[in-house]
Amino acid sequence: MKDFLARYNNDVDELELFKVLEEIPKIVKDKMWLAGGAIRRTLIQNELDSDFDFFFKDKETLESYAKLLEKSKARKTAENEHQVTYCLDVKGKNRIIQLVRINYYQNPESVLDSFDFTITQFLFDGDNLYCGKHSLWDLARRKLALHKLTFGVATMRRLIKYTKQDFTACAGVMQSILEAVVEDPSVVNANVQYID
Repeated sequence: MKDFLARYNNDVDELELFKVLEEIPKIVKDKMWLAGGAIRRTLIQNELDSDFDFFFKDKETLESYAKLLEKSKARKTAENEHQVTYCLDVKGKNRIIQLVRINYYQNPESVLDSFDFTITQFLFDGDNLYCGKHSLWDLARRKLALHKLTFGVATMRRLIKYTKQDFTACAGVMQSILEAVVEDPSVVNANVQYID
């Protein structure tokens, strides 16, 4: 990942993402991954004001990481069946760290495949950057494209969130969402409050 970022940034180690990662417990290789908004914002050089979403291979790794966060003075601020949220002061700024437990994943590719929009399919394993097939292209064009619809209501809420961040939701993405619901109405999943 650092090699990729060095193509347009002269001092990668000074990027906010890596400064924060230095101050929190280390990523457990092959058992957990940082994915989503923190990576996306770093790639497009936006302020890193999003949360840090960690995905896990198993419940044991999540629980072990939660204990490490608590030892580092992170405060648990919320918990539900889908995630545990912590807040930790890092370099004078409150950082939101979400431990996702809506599912557990075998590898980085299975994490990426679970995301709804291509612009969210970014993952860091502590060394390497992973992304969806069209993620970099769609991110550069600031276009929302649907990868997969699993939690329809949450995806609609996220669509609104991303359009407020100047991503474009063209008729094609809205059509893709409607077609997915028509094909399988259960994907509406109105009762699931997915990670935002």
